[in-house]
Amino acid sequence: MDSSWSLSLLRDPLELTGHVDHNGVLLQSVIVQVQFPLTEYVAKCAGGTVDDDFWKAFQESGHVGRIAASDYIARKLVSSPELVQSHDGYTFVLETLDKMRLSVTNSRLRRRKKSASNSLLTPFMLERTDVWCDSDNMVQAFLRIETYPDKDAMTDESTKKEPKLEDAEFSNTLKDVTLKILKQFLFDNEPKAVNSVNHSLMTHVATAIFQDRLRHVLHEKYEAVAFVSDGSILPRKSGASNAPMASPPAVPFQAPVDSPMGKTVEVEMGPMYKHLSLPAMSTQNANTTSGTVATVSGLIVPRGVSLIVGGGYHGKSTLLRTIAAGVYNKIPGDGREFCVTVESALSVRAEDGRYVHNCNVSAFISNLPTPPGVSKPLDTTHFSSGEASGSTSQAANVSEAMEMGATAFLVDEDVSAANFMARDGRMRSLVMDESITPLLYRVNGLYSTHGISSVVVVGGVGDWLDVPHSVILMDKYVCKDATKKAMSVSKQFSHGHVQYAGRGVVHRLPWEKSGTPIPRRPAGVSGASVLGRNSTVISLLDGSDSISFHPVEHASDEMNLEDGDEETDTHVVDMSRTEQLMGKKPQLYGCGVGCLWVLEEARNHPELGIRDLLDKFDSHVKEKGFASILSSSNDEGPWKMLLEALGCAYLPRKFEVGLALTRLRGIQLEELPLEDDGSEAAARAEEERKKRELMEIWNSRRKNKLNGTN
Repeated sequence: MDSSWSLSLLRDPLELTGHVDHNGVLLQSVIVQVQFPLTEYVAKCAGGTVDDDFWKAFQESGHVGRIAASDYIARKLVSSPELVQSHDGYTFVLETLDKMRLSVTNSRLRRRKKSASNSLLTPFMLERTDVWCDSDNMVQAFLRIETYPDKDAMTDESTKKEPKLEDAEFSNTLKDVTLKILKQFLFDNEPKAVNSVNHSLMTHVATAIFQDRLRHVLHEKYEAVAFVSDGSILPRKSGASNAPMASPPAVPFQAPVDSPMGKTVEVEMGPMYKHLSLPAMSTQNANTTSGTVATVSGLIVPRGVSLIVGGGYHGKSTLLRTIAAGVYNKIPGDGREFCVTVESALSVRAEDGRYVHNCNVSAFISNLPTPPGVSKPLDTTHFSSGEASGSTSQAANVSEAMEMGATAFLVDEDVSAANFMARDGRMRSLVMDESITPLLYRVNGLYSTHGISSVVVVGGVGDWLDVPHSVILMDKYVCKDATKKAMSVSKQFSHGHVQYAGRGVVHRLPWEKSGTPIPRRPAGVSGASVLGRNSTVISLLDGSDSISFHPVEHASDEMNLEDGDEETDTHVVDMSRTEQLMGKKPQLYGCGVGCLWVLEEARNHPELGIRDLLDKFDSHVKEKGFASILSSSNDEGPWKMLLEALGCAYLPRKFEVGLALTRLRGIQLEELPLEDDGSEAAARAEEERKKRELMEIWNSRRKNKLNGTN
């Protein structure tokens, strides 16, 4: 065996030996842990020698480059046909852990599908727990090798002579066969052309590095939220597909000409530049002065309040979905691989029925009516509900996004609560005692006070034209700059806006300090023993995008989580409406793993709030890898549970881990104690004074209206 490679064998904890599938009788199933230097693979892709300039640029890319390289290798393995080798009367089949080919009878494994695992692949470069690259640039891979007797030589006697892993000769055979299959597949099938566009490892890595560096350029130079490249194909083939729609009928994106939002950006790529395949439409008018600078033209979505407007089916939501997907690096050929968004952008929508605990929603929900028999009014600075409404759930989502450190909100009116989004003048005149302050009134205060931008899709409420800094009009899939026209329309229709106690136009309310969420920390989970990685089973609920936590001692082979079988929804996390969870079931499972890790850290560091815990999670996985959170042995533990569920998990963003944490039914969240120097009390007193003054104005207007006076 090559000294630069290492290989160890682990007994398959699922104990599948003895099952029968279409290949015959499975005699042995073994987990193989392989480690080899990435430099060997890079040298093969580069034509036999390591490109020093490329390797230096790769090392400088750090975590981003390592994820891209391991993602490329994993895709080759997952999408491959069966990797088969015959030797000494046996057939050996090497496959990734998420290829569910076996038809097993164990009820806990019944949910595993026979379909090829490449159906689970997404166009996003996400870190996996079964194939990854560590900080020493060593590729780590967990694979499964299965042993079958050759069909032609199969007899009753041969199946009785089951090879044993403890047999040194058989173990050496397994190692030799594994290395032979793996090296032959990875190295002999790799395209030799350095610039094999959309196929080479270098192109894969360069595309990821470009997207990462463009995010930094957007943040530091352009003060922007997102960039959408000219020539990009935004629509998908179908609602159930991540593949790009064919063009035609898809219209390649084109930024509006003669608009401040239409810009040409430059990204220094160094030696990675020659491996990029930039869209022709994006670069046709660009003047590149350096052979290392990638120049791309497209639409800049600036910081502040941006609207995406237009008629139905004209591409508004498609553009917003592209912006939402831009927080991830995408593979070459996706059609949107040169469209990026700042990492801290978060989609915010209504989630009827979601669990909320101790959340400050007072900036949007206040003065709730007191139910009969209740002496104290409901406190919306500490709002809790097991079945939040559309408006209260969206208010909680905004508050929690602020708490987690989001710097941009992505909002689509189609999936938002109507009364949370806006309230027109007629309704304000009819219903004066309204408990909801719409998002429309708060977006400017959010930006001016907290620097949080908003990108909002609207098509039916013109009041939104009073608040934006920029307006993008989608007209028959063509992007136009409608900012000046929107300002003209706003002046024409909004001359008589009501003033709130002299504090400004009703649509531009300042942000009250009392509405800013106070940092919270997990205080426990009601109705459960301590949840931890080694004491809790993560289950994917069939037919939904939800996960459930169970103590290990209560998880038996007879457990069946088919639809409707759950006795209670406690310890369930519903992630079905978290729109940036784009890695399907593996990333959903990753949210569960991250959630348990954060709960453990919260017990060890009670002084940390949710945001600090999520930052700690993010730093940990970037330094040690997502797989480090799982056990790397075949003992009882998180690794075995993952094998039973999916085989591998994808790394979620820290924000999705936070969303899972706050949606965990039964979670108890308490506010961190803050030192008060008197300014907080003074601010609260001032806010109360303003509210009383506002109430007096409304009562005076109501009295005059009833008396028929002006």
